[in-house]
Amino acid sequence: MKKSVILMIIMLMVINVFAQNKVKVNCIKEESSITYAMNHPLHAWTGESKDINSIILTDDARSAIFQVAVSAKVSTFDSKNANRDSHMMEVTEALKFPNVTFVSTTVNIEGSDFTAMGTLTFHGISQPVALKGKLSKEGNKMAFTGEFKLQMTQFKVDPPSLMGISTNDDFKLNFKVVYQ
Repeated sequence: MKKSVILMIIMLMVINVFAQNKVKVNCIKEESSITYAMNHPLHAWTGESKDINSIILTDDARSAIFQVAVSAKVSTFDSKNANRDSHMMEVTEALKFPNVTFVSTTVNIEGSDFTAMGTLTFHGISQPVALKGKLSKEGNKMAFTGEFKLQMTQFKVDPPSLMGISTNDDFKLNFKVVYQ
């Protein structure tokens, strides 16, 4: 009994020491954004959100990234067309599923390239994804940029339509998340 208590105390001390070496860093909202790009046979457009929340878990020296979490409200994406934005909120059921989120399970950085494996949740559906991109450092700031493609139907969203013609199922997400 004493040995198990001592072992648990030692394990808690090791976990506590390890956790103390991790630092949470919030993104700089004014410099961060997520943009989606969609195509319809009649035109193409983008919608951007600059209202994103993100945290990275790093070490004191910021030499390693242990985890990344990003969240944006679907209602904050602006395509510069209120009717289109309203229709997108309708087809994505933004009132029922207000957020799009990504939480990493692993982050690998090699030079200026990174890969973050994790789970993307959109429209109440969670899918494993690999986000690849570039990491740049300037002074005390770090910026992650990249793009990836998804399909609306993989998240059980029917592509929006105009004049009875649906948009392409594929859409592209670009991201730039800056931390200080």
